Amino acid sequence: MNAPQPTLPDEVAKRPLHFFWIVDGSGSMTGRKIATLNQAIREVLPDIQKITANHPEVQVWMRAIKFSNEAEWHVGPQAVELENFVWSELATQGCTGTAQAIRLLAGELDIEKMPPRGFPPVCILISDGFCTDANEIYDEALAALEAMPWGRRAVRLAIAIGSDESEYDEQQLLKFVNHKDVGLLKAHNPSDLIKYIKWASTAATVGASAGKSKDGGATTGNVVLPPPPKVTPDPSQVF
Repeated sequence: MNAPQPTLPDEVAKRPLHFFWIVDGSGSMTGRKIATLNQAIREVLPDIQKITANHPEVQVWMRAIKFSNEAEWHVGPQAVELENFVWSELATQGCTGTAQAIRLLAGELDIEKMPPRGFPPVCILISDGFCTDANEIYDEALAALEAMPWGRRAVRLAIAIGSDESEYDEQQLLKFVNHKDVGLLKAHNPSDLIKYIKWASTAATVGASAGKSKDGGATTGNVVLPPPPKVTPDPSQVF
């Protein structure tokens, strides 16, 4: 009888971590906001790859939802391996259909679509405005997300863009966030936005990969995130 062959170090069994960008492509994002966002996401992809290189058991799969008058896939619905993920230029137009984007996300977090042994998904919402869908539609979309076991277990963070806090609905965006210790990340200028995108995407990936993966419907309390970076107001840099 032949002896069993030893497992080689590079044969670590990988488990999937699904990562969703949910990005505002409305007309109010035109200019420095969307240009900075496009740049920041492109710049952070190599950082996430470096982080996951130290976690060979993790395979990150990415998708991106864009929303304006309607929500649609910017990359997807088929998930793309991080190594092959490319962020193409996001254009802007129309209104801010945030509720439709959350509803589209919830549909993908259905337990039948998600791998049973995956890590908690990472969902990062980035917006500069007030949802133009009716309040009840927004709340219904969030309820649909919360109804999904993986929706509850996901690491859900939000970044608000705007020089003035009156430009976006803080309470509405906070409803999406399930790390209340982090709260809403407020990017008042391009520098803030770049810092928060890099922190949210890398910290959430590390935290999710260290969290438990059972899909029993528990909250995300087992996913620990470090404090977000401090930002200093700079009147010379505004959107």
